[in-house]
Amino acid sequence: MVENVIWEGTFDGRFEDRDHAIRIFAEHNEAVQRAVPSDRLLVYQVEEGWPPLCDFLGVDGPAEPFPHIKPRQVDT
Repeated sequence: MVENVIWEGTFDGRFEDRDHAIRIFAEHNEAVQRAVPSDRLLVYQVEEGWPPLCDFLGVDGPAEPFPHIKPRQVDT
């Protein structure tokens, strides 16, 4: 199912085409941002840690530090 919906559908069978995949991903994000009211959508970068996420959800930040792992290097 995932292969049919995501890989063949969303990415038109071209997920391995890096430029195509990035363009589709960006277009999807832009469509979501146009469709969802800004007060109901958090545009979040994981590097920001807990504060924006907790503020958006209206909760206190956890005592646990935000998890950090070194991202995997992507071959270009």
